[in-house]
Amino acid sequence: MVSGRTFIQNPGPTNIPDRVLRAMARPAIDFGTTEFSALLDSCLTRLNEHMGNSGPLIGYTSTGHGAWEATVTNLFDTGARVLLCDSGHFSHRWGEMCEAHGLDVCWFETGWQRGVDPDALRDALSTDAGRHIEGILLAHTETSTGVTSDLQAIRTVLDDLEHSALLVLDAIGSFGCTPINVDTLGVDACLVVSQKGLMMPIGLAFTGISDRAVDAAYANERGRFYWDWRRRLEAEGYRMFCGTPPIHHLFGLDEALCMIAEEGGIEAVTSRHRRLADAVRSAVGVWGEAGALEFNATKESERSDSVTCVRLAANYDADHVVAIARERFNLSMGSGIGPLAGSAFRIGHLGDLNVPMLLGALGAVEASLRVCQVPIGTGGLEAATKMLSEVSS
Repeated sequence: MVSGRTFIQNPGPTNIPDRVLRAMARPAIDFGTTEFSALLDSCLTRLNEHMGNSGPLIGYTSTGHGAWEATVTNLFDTGARVLLCDSGHFSHRWGEMCEAHGLDVCWFETGWQRGVDPDALRDALSTDAGRHIEGILLAHTETSTGVTSDLQAIRTVLDDLEHSALLVLDAIGSFGCTPINVDTLGVDACLVVSQKGLMMPIGLAFTGISDRAVDAAYANERGRFYWDWRRRLEAEGYRMFCGTPPIHHLFGLDEALCMIAEEGGIEAVTSRHRRLADAVRSAVGVWGEAGALEFNATKESERSDSVTCVRLAANYDADHVVAIARERFNLSMGSGIGPLAGSAFRIGHLGDLNVPMLLGALGAVEASLRVCQVPIGTGGLEAATKMLSEVSS
């Protein structure tokens, strides 16, 4: 057995700070009291501020898949046409969920190495002269590919075309890591979870919604119960969760939000994520000089600040690299998914993470590549260290 802590460098779940764990290790409180109401209201208010959302924020005891289903079934009736931006495993799975609920899905393929191309999106929406497309669904950061799409460019396309489709954003992999302001961007529904940038255990999800989304939910005649926003919006605060609320998760969330404030607010947190991501990209860029590995995201500006997906040349086994990292170096990384299975690994760099933790993780990645005899350029770790020292000076 290897001593010391295992480094969790998955793109989710992520490291849970000791402060958050301690905050959750306390007796339950009565969820019918003003103490609980104050806790819930405080958490929702701060989350909404970080999201830049002036509309309601609805919570669920669920994973991101639950937030997907809640959002789809509230916004769109059976037969509604939506354009689904398919940029990887998770966005594709979301589209499959839409089809399972009877939606007419227009698949907008980006490939697994690029984000949403605004010009291609403009062309696709220009053919919708009758404005039959009711929603545009996309993942801001597709965690299976390490690709982040340009939200402002997408918003500009919708505004230029005066298209009225609801803009529905999966920010599961980007919230707390990449700047988002849903009011400014005209996002109608923004989905987030607890176990990534919010440094929490799995089990909490939220959708921040606009007034247009509220109107759509009330006009939607689809039958629904557990996920019904109408029930959740009109009930007393603790009934928002349509059952006993996740009290201890909210204890942890309160502490995580306090940590964000102490760091300097969400702007400071997203700046840290950009700095650490730049260090990872510096290391991967040098490793790739030997020709055996490369970034999955082909466009530099679309490389995520949450996760970096690294592709290996065809004659190398990425799953072996992941296994060696886990078994010999106490480092847990993400494996490739779907078409990238066996040919890629994913380095998560989000949540509770600082410079020493990241440099230790990058050292373990480099050691794992060497054990697996993957040729790499010399000086990847040094490049990351140099970049971080220059940024910090």
